[in-house]
Amino acid sequence: MAIRRLSYRLVQEPDTGAVRPIPAEPRETHRESLLPEPHQEPVGEFSAAVERIIGGCSELSYSLLPDGGRLLCAALPRQRVEGDGQRTEGEGQRVEALHLGADTPGPGPVWPIDTWRSAAWEPDAGETLAAGFVESELPVPEAHFDRERLVEFARARADRVAPFLTDVRRLFDDPAGRQIVLVEEDPETVAHWVALACASLPDAYVSALTFTTWTADPHGAPQQIIGTGPAAGFDRTDEATVTYLYRVHDGTGGPQSPPAAFDAWARLTAERWLSGNPPRPAARAEDAFELLPLLSGGSRPSPGTGPGPGTEAGDEGEGAVGAPSSADLAGLGGDCLRAVFDALTRSVERDETDSRTLDALEGLCRGLEGEQALAAQPLALALVKRHLDAPRARDTLPDLTAFEGLPLGQEAWRQLREEYGDRADAALRRRLRDPIPTWAEPLRLALAVGADGGPGLAEAMDRLAGSLLRPDRRDCAHAVQVLEEVGHLPFTHRVLRLLIVDFTDRKLDRLRELARSPQGDWLRRHIDGAPLTIRLAEAAARWSGSPDRLHGADLFERLTALVPGGRVKDVTTLRLLWHIVWRNTPPDRAEQSWIARTCTPRLIVEADLGRRITGWISHPDHCDAELVAFARDMREDGLLGAAERHTADLLVTAQDLADGRLRVDRTALQRLDELFRKVVPKSQVLRQGIGERLGRALARANPLDVCDPQGLRLLFTAGPELLGSYRGYFLDETTRDRLLRELPHNAAELAAYFHLWRPRRRHGVSEEWRRTAAELLDEVLAPVLTRLDDHHLGGVATVLQREGQDLQEWTAWRHRIKQRDE
Repeated sequence: MAIRRLSYRLVQEPDTGAVRPIPAEPRETHRESLLPEPHQEPVGEFSAAVERIIGGCSELSYSLLPDGGRLLCAALPRQRVEGDGQRTEGEGQRVEALHLGADTPGPGPVWPIDTWRSAAWEPDAGETLAAGFVESELPVPEAHFDRERLVEFARARADRVAPFLTDVRRLFDDPAGRQIVLVEEDPETVAHWVALACASLPDAYVSALTFTTWTADPHGAPQQIIGTGPAAGFDRTDEATVTYLYRVHDGTGGPQSPPAAFDAWARLTAERWLSGNPPRPAARAEDAFELLPLLSGGSRPSPGTGPGPGTEAGDEGEGAVGAPSSADLAGLGGDCLRAVFDALTRSVERDETDSRTLDALEGLCRGLEGEQALAAQPLALALVKRHLDAPRARDTLPDLTAFEGLPLGQEAWRQLREEYGDRADAALRRRLRDPIPTWAEPLRLALAVGADGGPGLAEAMDRLAGSLLRPDRRDCAHAVQVLEEVGHLPFTHRVLRLLIVDFTDRKLDRLRELARSPQGDWLRRHIDGAPLTIRLAEAAARWSGSPDRLHGADLFERLTALVPGGRVKDVTTLRLLWHIVWRNTPPDRAEQSWIARTCTPRLIVEADLGRRITGWISHPDHCDAELVAFARDMREDGLLGAAERHTADLLVTAQDLADGRLRVDRTALQRLDELFRKVVPKSQVLRQGIGERLGRALARANPLDVCDPQGLRLLFTAGPELLGSYRGYFLDETTRDRLLRELPHNAAELAAYFHLWRPRRRHGVSEEWRRTAAELLDEVLAPVLTRLDDHHLGGVATVLQREGQDLQEWTAWRHRIKQRDE
């Protein structure tokens, strides 16, 4: 190790006017043990370097020598540059130089720039070197550039900090690169820039960063950072100079170099200074420009400060990195924030980070929100892939649940599932050879990676669903146990939906058994997400037991409330409810009409369930439109019994004749005659309904059509239901008034009515009809006679004679009525 303190005096050549240093006279204050007398110094060894460095009129310079040593030179106070940038030079001006040999350690806690205007340089200082000077210490008692002072300096020049630090980094990325020229009004500003660079770099780089705070000849300065004034011999207007030769930063408003490409380290370091939270550079040189140590605050205290509060010496190992948080990103936003995360992402993708760093980055990502979380998505994805692609993880199921909470967007999750889903599914399928209770963990991991559509997950769901449908076996309890342990509600719902695939009555019975089994409690906890079929089966099992004990229509009505809309509107649901409630047994006769009205006849027929309630047709409680609609639909059922079919046909035909859909003619009367011969309704309600409809139809029909033999036979043999409706129609005042107006002018119809209602005593004519006919002759037709003159009476007689009817009986009845009225 060699540390030598040298003193020089500046002299001016009389011929050329050039200033050059010569060794000064020896001083008694020099310590003999460390510093040889100046005249004993082998001037030739350093004179060339010293002359080049000091001859540039630098206030403070730090330079590397060819042999690996370093030379720190300082002009004494009376020789420093004045405020106008001019130097007063002359005989006797002194420069102090400190030579550190190649084997001398680095500067330690004091940097070369901290010797700026240090009193230790003065010749009359009590100690030429600082008190306690050992090996790497410099001649300064304490750091001059503390963190607070540099924060204030950086904030005053906020827009210049990041560009300057970008170029500082380039000095170490490319040691043969361009020097930095700082054009300022005074060397003190340059000294602050140098101190800012030192405070942003690790110690190993600080000892290698050369500078000069002031020179009148920047082109001749060998240092990396060169300070100069606006009056120096340096042409900043030359485009080549500022673009290709130097990196020029002009604080006086003059031309300077174009901004360098964005650098995340420089931008983040600058933000640290501007936010008042100065960076703590990494302790290891290889981590100099790593972002994570910078984010987490690093491990090195600033110059002139000891360990942080509460930190014992030696607590932090070399290169120790604290856990970063979202607060460490304060001040970053937009492109800068994204660039920082892009740089971190690249370091992960290139496998440039160790496990400790990966853990720190993962912790950082988990605490982010908003814009920070969005910018961190690429980093989060890179971290997940790094974990999943680790050699120890390649033969295992990828566990994506471990990464919940990381800012992974939907696209990232989709990408992860695409890349790792097959691997997870294949691993799951291998595990399905083991007993069911061991499936929980592989299932959970396969679901986390989104292995949807894979054969492994499909097989697992099928086998779990099959086990649930066997509540009498142990596998059912095991399947429930696995689903509970997995705790994945969408997956549970998918398994429940499989229970109704290829649905049969046998599966429905097993669902009810499952609901009654010990696993029924589990089923009820997940019933809200189950298909309607399962919900109905579970409810039926519950309500048919204690305490409700519902059955039949009561159970059907209660279950219907669970159907969307509270009404059965489709065939599938009707068949399902029917089997749940009645299975293959027809409902009680008393319930059939209620069922038909609740579900609509058409739906019952479409569900092929009409034959289950044919008793509604044979013995209805009401003969209304719904019954007619059911009968109309039931006629299309090819498996319907003959008696039920004829009954339904008779009811529908009667309704169609009453509504006018069918005309009362010979064909219709023949059809009615045929139906009455095949079936005689046993139900009084049905007989009443059919009779009323037919009576109304015959009464409204043209009497000429009713006079057909089938029509006459229908009336002659009709029961009181038909005749009551028939009679009531004609005795209505409206009808009687209409006939009183119309019949005098219609001899044919008047004759037809007489033919229908004339007295008959032959066999086959019921006594009920005789009384009805006699009443209608007297009450309806007799009043018409008073409106007939001889001409119209003759017309009626002519019609009766032409139709071969009994003219004498007409004449006799007419005279009898006349005599009665007289």
